[in-house]
Amino acid sequence: MNTPQNNTGACSFFNTDCQPYYPPVLISACLLGIPCRWHGRRPEKRVRLIESLKRRYVLVPVCPEQLGGMPTPRTGETLSGGSGAEVLDDGLRIVAPETGEDVTNFYLKGSEYTLEIAQVIGAKKAYLKGGSPACDKEGVTGETLRRAGVEVIRVS
Repeated sequence: MNTPQNNTGACSFFNTDCQPYYPPVLISACLLGIPCRWHGRRPEKRVRLIESLKRRYVLVPVCPEQLGGMPTPRTGETLSGGSGAEVLDDGLRIVAPETGEDVTNFYLKGSEYTLEIAQVIGAKKAYLKGGSPACDKEGVTGETLRRAGVEVIRVS
């Protein structure tokens, strides 16, 4: 376990300001039980995952769809057999099945903001919800983070 240094340049047994250092990681907010998924219902909290990660990291929750400006609840998009790489590189569009609205820009903006948060806090890992057109390792945000050197772990 790493320990930060205090103002004198060293940590001592008697210095209560010196806390253990845990690196930050991004985590899909829905995995923490936050009701931010497309349907707006409170998802099951992944207690075992959370407890395991809290012993090693500071958890920083993100919801790329919300960061990109989408409401909750919202339409239930999928990548329809495509991938985040195709959205980023080939112009694949993400269309809301219920309305036919092109919502691609929400996903792109959300992935940019999520990457910005990762860079600001120095996150080198992200635990993201599998099956999401944004968060999945193959989703828009997952791909954006991977290209920036963030290790993306898919949580089913």
